[in-house]
Amino acid sequence: MKKILIILLFFAAGAVLSAGAVKIDLKNSVIVQKTSSLKVISEDLKTHLELIGGGQVPIVPASKIPPGKYVFHVGKAPKGTKKTFKKEEGRYIVTDKAAYFFGDTEYDFGINHAVYTFLDEALCVRWPGVDLIAAVKRNPVIVSQTEGRFIPELNIRGIRKQGIWNRRMKMGFHNPPQYGHAFTNWWKLYGKTHPEYFALNQGSRAPTYAGRRSGDMAQVLASQKYDRIIALCVSNEKVWARIIENWKKAGMPEYVNICENDAPDILSCHCSNCMKLDVLTPEQQKDWTHALADRYVYFANNVLARAKKYRKDVKVSMYAYNASQDAPRREKLSEDIVIGIVPTSFTLASLEKYVSSWKKMGLKHFFYRPNRHYYYAMMCLPAGFEKHFYNVMKLMVKEGCIGLDYDSNKNFNPSVQLSDYIIAKAMQNPSASFEECFKHYLEAYGNAGSNVGRYFEYWRKEVWEKRIEKNLDKITTLGAFYNYSRGLVKNITPYYKESDFVKAGKYLDAAMKTPGLTDIQKALVKRLADFNEHGRLFYVAMTVKNEKNSIALLKYRQKNNLPILEYSEQYYGDIAGLKRVMDLAEFTPPFIKTPLFWKFKLDPEDAGQKEKWYKEGRNYLKWKYVMATNNNWERPYAHYKVISNEIRALTRNYNGFAWYATDIKIPADWFGKRDIYLYFGAVDDSCTIYVNGEKVHYRPYVNLNDWTTPFSVDITKFVKGDGRTPQYITVRVGDKGGAGGIWKEVFLVSKEKK
Repeated sequence: MKKILIILLFFAAGAVLSAGAVKIDLKNSVIVQKTSSLKVISEDLKTHLELIGGGQVPIVPASKIPPGKYVFHVGKAPKGTKKTFKKEEGRYIVTDKAAYFFGDTEYDFGINHAVYTFLDEALCVRWPGVDLIAAVKRNPVIVSQTEGRFIPELNIRGIRKQGIWNRRMKMGFHNPPQYGHAFTNWWKLYGKTHPEYFALNQGSRAPTYAGRRSGDMAQVLASQKYDRIIALCVSNEKVWARIIENWKKAGMPEYVNICENDAPDILSCHCSNCMKLDVLTPEQQKDWTHALADRYVYFANNVLARAKKYRKDVKVSMYAYNASQDAPRREKLSEDIVIGIVPTSFTLASLEKYVSSWKKMGLKHFFYRPNRHYYYAMMCLPAGFEKHFYNVMKLMVKEGCIGLDYDSNKNFNPSVQLSDYIIAKAMQNPSASFEECFKHYLEAYGNAGSNVGRYFEYWRKEVWEKRIEKNLDKITTLGAFYNYSRGLVKNITPYYKESDFVKAGKYLDAAMKTPGLTDIQKALVKRLADFNEHGRLFYVAMTVKNEKNSIALLKYRQKNNLPILEYSEQYYGDIAGLKRVMDLAEFTPPFIKTPLFWKFKLDPEDAGQKEKWYKEGRNYLKWKYVMATNNNWERPYAHYKVISNEIRALTRNYNGFAWYATDIKIPADWFGKRDIYLYFGAVDDSCTIYVNGEKVHYRPYVNLNDWTTPFSVDITKFVKGDGRTPQYITVRVGDKGGAGGIWKEVFLVSKEKK
């Protein structure tokens, strides 16, 4: 590491040619690609060389190399060089006339690795985040390390959705098992002719959402076609036969992929033959969570046995995921089954125990496929978890995994990018220490790297290690369905403080003042400082919920071209209030939330209007029940204890009329100075609004999406008295189908009079 830092300092001070080094004039250079398949690699090499040298480095045909040019040969080895390579092996050789990038040509991985090993080792380029290139500008360049080689140990190395960054970080694969949800098109192919292939649920072998649970599982089902996630009847020998027939038609490749579709546990097959394969505790019999591995291992063993009749070295790949996550209790794995383990817990102790439980049942070959790890990457806050997930990766390597395939997202969070970077470096070289990987990343910041390192160390040591890591299970349980981020935002104050952003930010202030930084290094430090300030604003908007803080966050995102609503903010609710202030942008702050729970009265005979329930004033308090205004009446949230079991039973599947009522007080300084409105987030289906016994507005259900559409009602001329006078609000809701009710909150808002 010291050598690279010294090279950076030399580059900053001026070109120094040491013994054996090669000087290259990038402004007098060209690139030659051997085949058209190398276009992407060649063009990215061009991007880097032009960024460093400040001039054009054209890609030219081998037959048209101008005389006197230095040549970068992509896909060509020097004469006399051996042409046999290990899987994914990449090499580069730099001479005083040309540079050569060559290696294993399968998928062009070897040549890819040769180019990026050169850029990393010889030109000291760093890629600290997706679409970010950190390189010192200079010309000519002095290359001291004139030869390099990369041969990966792990068969699978991947972090998904990262684009060309994956190429740059030498992600790839060799001899991988075939995996991925294997039966997503089966219903389309066989649903009409062979319904017996598919899971039996509620008396039907067809795509269904029956038995779904709330929360993120409902989101999964809503986001996919049900037929693509349908489970199979894995005890059915006809299913095994069809799999073997399809495998034979495909040429009998080395692997038979039987990774089940992305179905929730409870949608696995309920037929008696499948169920008698299960070994369940009384608790697991209620919802089957992660407990059906015995039936799926039985399935895998039988498919493998049939495939062995045709190819002796065949293997079967399956997932330990959803219903099959936890190790079987009875069925032993055949030696030629390869499993992609997809655990939902990420504490080191639980993972070590988890892998051990599978090994006891015969696991020999596995790869690590953590997609719930993705939930740790969705927050807009500094995280500090990079060493934790490095340790997780090292544990999996120690346990003998053949590779790692991480789910991820293209996140603008530098903490997430740091963690991904360190994991990627460790996948390149599993023996590399955390400190080596971390220092490699920090070199992108030049001489500011020491203070940038202290910034990240603050979040790692003071926040993650001291506050969060020991509470991972607690936080994840609060989030439900193993969702760490959602659990964190539900109760963030024990783990983060506003002062953390101030303390950590001082290291970035010092980093920005570091003398001799290049423009790129300054930009990278500023990016971190901007992110830190964004994190502070986000934290404040989450913990002190008012429109002032939400608007400040919104303006900051708009100014800095950040995503206005990060995915987690939509998925977990309006946690920072941004959607609220955007929806209410036409109104003048403050925005006053009406009570969450309103008095509630069913009207199955539609007698309310005739009996003038809207005239009851304070008498509405005598109504027996209450109902939430942020959730439908058919399935109010279970944790709302104020909603009685009696009314829950009455409203389950209820279609018809019901009434809501509450009272509010209007700020005294609004009277005469503002027009006053009620803003309804959404009502399913139609509704009539009354204020102080007077009809204000009728909103019919006309358009298909009216039940999801917010609307506002001017109540200025219907309010009475002053700021001390209660205003009685009554709403009659009619529901002909669906869940019914006021299901997104109601606000009291206003506009300055013109």
